[in-house]
Amino acid sequence: MRRRRFLGRVGVAGAVGTAGCGFRGLGLSEGPPRRFRVGDDGFEVAVDGGAFDSLSVRGVNLGMAKPGRFPGEAAITRAEYDRWLGLMGELNVNVVRVYTVHPPAFYRALAAYNRSHADPIYVIHGNWIGEETLREAGDATALSPSFDRSMRQVVDAVHGATTIDPESGYASGTYDADVSNAVLGYVVGIEWPPAVVRETDRLGEATGYDGEFFAAPAASPFEAWLAARLDAAVAYEADEYGAQRPAAFTNWVTTDPLEHPYEPFHDEDSVSVDPDAIQATDASEAGTFAAYHVYPYYPPLLNETPEYANYVDHRGEPNSYAGYLNDLVGATDHPLLVAEFGVPASRGIAQRDVHSRDQGRHTETEQGEILAAMYEDIREAGTLGGIAFSWHDEWFKRTWNLAPFSDSDRRPFWSNVQTPEQRFGLLAFDPAGAVPLDGSADAWADAATATPERDPVRLGDGADASRELTGLRVTSDAAYLSVRIEADALGGGVDWDATNYFLAIGLTDRGERALPHGLGAAAPADFVVRLGGPDASRVTVRPRYDAFAYEYGAEAGLDLDRYREPDPGVFSPLRLVINRGYTVPKTGERVPFESVETGRLRYGNGNPDSDRYDSLADVHVSPSNDAIEVRLPWQLLNVADPSRRRRLGDFWSEGLDDYETFEAIDVAAASYVPVDADGTAAELDAETNLTHAVPGVPDGSLRSLRFEPPTWDRPAYTERLKESGRIVGDVFARYANGE
Repeated sequence: MRRRRFLGRVGVAGAVGTAGCGFRGLGLSEGPPRRFRVGDDGFEVAVDGGAFDSLSVRGVNLGMAKPGRFPGEAAITRAEYDRWLGLMGELNVNVVRVYTVHPPAFYRALAAYNRSHADPIYVIHGNWIGEETLREAGDATALSPSFDRSMRQVVDAVHGATTIDPESGYASGTYDADVSNAVLGYVVGIEWPPAVVRETDRLGEATGYDGEFFAAPAASPFEAWLAARLDAAVAYEADEYGAQRPAAFTNWVTTDPLEHPYEPFHDEDSVSVDPDAIQATDASEAGTFAAYHVYPYYPPLLNETPEYANYVDHRGEPNSYAGYLNDLVGATDHPLLVAEFGVPASRGIAQRDVHSRDQGRHTETEQGEILAAMYEDIREAGTLGGIAFSWHDEWFKRTWNLAPFSDSDRRPFWSNVQTPEQRFGLLAFDPAGAVPLDGSADAWADAATATPERDPVRLGDGADASRELTGLRVTSDAAYLSVRIEADALGGGVDWDATNYFLAIGLTDRGERALPHGLGAAAPADFVVRLGGPDASRVTVRPRYDAFAYEYGAEAGLDLDRYREPDPGVFSPLRLVINRGYTVPKTGERVPFESVETGRLRYGNGNPDSDRYDSLADVHVSPSNDAIEVRLPWQLLNVADPSRRRRLGDFWSEGLDDYETFEAIDVAAASYVPVDADGTAAELDAETNLTHAVPGVPDGSLRSLRFEPPTWDRPAYTERLKESGRIVGDVFARYANGE
């Protein structure tokens, strides 16, 4: 790392004015006064006029959404803030970052928490400027008045000295809790869109900026604009409240100052926004720092750059994330805060990382282990610390590869476990009434039920009891459609060579169609599920209803005619795109289009209270209860909004956003004898090749149970700290105890 220039600008004795000594606040900040600054290697805090002590950040990012609410509704309650801050403290969190002004309840809860705890939770506060607002403006300087106004609002709010009138999309109310004594610093703005940076630089003149608290003599027009925004915010707080604190702007890999010749996408390395271009002046007593969002899986340069992919970390292991951090810290004069880092515990996946820190498809335990390792990487790189993204799951979020398949106006109202962006949290929101997927029968008491109408076909091979079905149960919640198959006896477990199970699921009411696997039967099925054991179970889809084929099939090289007009009895794998293909410019290597089969089903225990809990479990086999349970994510079944029973329509004719309402879901279950690894059914001297069916299979037609899922206006849910939260708490404790 190059010697940082900060202390040369502000002087070793530089100190912040007493926080909370406000000239027009509604009340002094409680507790001993604190001063904040950025020292040579990190944040420093002085209490009650004493010496400055270093503070390494162990943080979490706190958004403003919750289930059933968009973030702009500012609907988090005081009780929720109190509960969450208490949990954060138990996990050894010392910094919470907020992106915008929260409701007054947040500041009151924070003040109350810090009054009752010797070790406070500090705040790093931001102001939100929407990406679309930036893109529409083009030139960021057009937004200067509104940007500065939002930062004045932030400053007034943390000093408990303002009333904000209601405005759609923003928090409002009377801000009477002075938490300025706990505000460690400001990080303004968002991840800057390259197009906006380019347009601002194109239209502006590179004259730099020379302000009272910040100077940017050799800055680009966009960097000079940022310097002016920071200067205005710090000047306002100094003038109004006699206080200063460290201030920085949000940055990310896409606009870092490094050269990335292996980056395949032009926008991901087309412009730079360099924190070093902005320096604190002698009037600044608190200083500045660099704040970056750094994830391990995007942009592709993190995978494709050999110096990163082959970098050996402090554990002696290859680690591209540590390699990039080492490069970034070494090229940055300011102390550097990793303001966002994380991986999601989602069923779906959106990006791969060369070292398996992927965007999704992690259990909650794996999520925690990766987060802990990333925090270690962050600290080993010599940074100010790191802020995990995020505190809680956010149901309103979308992910690039799945966004076309759900109703954007209704996303907060249901839990899309397929979408990685919704599962970054350490705190989960579990839908109320969800079955635990652990075999227990009590949770299914209110499920729709069916029993077999006929006796099974018995073969006398010792497996007849496992193939004899005694019942079918179907239920649903805000995340899943769940099905329970009950058998006469599973003994010590299912012999998958002798018995497979089959589900037919219909949503479209388009009539019967031939079923796959040589079953010799038909059903009104849009999706079918084969249960052939842990390595041979999957959901497949009627080709014409394959949304992946419609949206990505041409790129994937599929013969689309076979999807528009499929052959009878053909069902297609359910796939999820994770890479649309690119060429690495440095080498000319072509990285092809890539997808994963997201319809493959995972066996495990889905009960969070179990010591064998697997948060990614789709199927649970319970020999002691003679039951097999399956839970299927709504989006896997082309449901765009389960809260209103809306699904994708005939997209080949009408497009993806032409949703259709469904009244019920047809579900049928059957058993059969497999003869090969693909699950082909053994031929029987009977009407079909099914050994048993629920409700029944008269005349070769598999009858269905008609299940009417409930609808809702607001989802019911419960909070649960994930195992990842406990693991992150442990690594935070280890560093806290070592400081």
